[in-house]
Amino acid sequence: MSTTSNSSTAPATPSRTFEEVPSFNIDKFISASRPLDLSGIRLEDAAKYPLSPSEVRVMRYMQDTEFYTVHYMKALMETHALADNEARAFMVCWGYEECFHGRALARIQEVCGHEPSRRSIDEFARPRKSTEVLQDFGGRLLSFLSKDFLATHMTWGAINELTAIHAYSRLAELSANPIVDQVMRRIVKDERRHFAFYYQQGKRRLQHSVLAQRMASLSLKALWEPVGGSMAPTEDRDFVGAYLFGDESGRARLAEVDSTIAKLPGMEWFNLVSKHTNEGTRRCLAAGTPMHRPERTASTGD
Repeated sequence: MSTTSNSSTAPATPSRTFEEVPSFNIDKFISASRPLDLSGIRLEDAAKYPLSPSEVRVMRYMQDTEFYTVHYMKALMETHALADNEARAFMVCWGYEECFHGRALARIQEVCGHEPSRRSIDEFARPRKSTEVLQDFGGRLLSFLSKDFLATHMTWGAINELTAIHAYSRLAELSANPIVDQVMRRIVKDERRHFAFYYQQGKRRLQHSVLAQRMASLSLKALWEPVGGSMAPTEDRDFVGAYLFGDESGRARLAEVDSTIAKLPGMEWFNLVSKHTNEGTRRCLAAGTPMHRPERTASTGD
């Protein structure tokens, strides 16, 4: 989910024309799309290594976030993304792959003797909140009024996918369970492909239009929250951020996300991932929430 940087901002990239930005190879992406590659990994072996309560809480949140992808996909497919051949094809494969990530996270919990989360299942069954209905309607309306609004969705997706890359990488680094380590690293490989699509799409669309840059900036400043935050209680979101990114190494990962997104046209100001996650960490610590990071005896890698 990778090298780290201590800088939270990045210098603006030289201006380039829209045509000069390379397109995403959607045919290659589709050809490579598949269920999560677990070859050579026996998930049942995860039972040999206990999971800490903190790890279980984090994995449940991640599981829910993966299964909740379909809500984001639904909102995006109700915009001009549906008319975009690349975006439409990507969304189908993306939702398929994210589902297998959620299934793997749930299976690890099960073999280790823990009940997987049911929150994502319950979320699909409950009536939509009025705020969710308004947000979806607003997105459709803005998309209808201007195709430039699709740049906001693509930039938003790039932020969330890059955050997921670092979140899974951190869980792999922190876990004393070698199966968790290996599976998280496999998930990261998929998330990197997803991020590449969103980032290239966002870059092309933002570079094409100053209006797109302004719409994206306004929307992100007003509405963005850490991935998974819309379906989970604030205390759960804060805990996950504190567990994964609450130390020096974690904060460097957050800064790397910010600096990468800040390279997009019009996003030089971007610092939201560090800002929101660090604020959540402070709330978690102030509340005295118990947190346990297991001691690793060796690096397993993949």
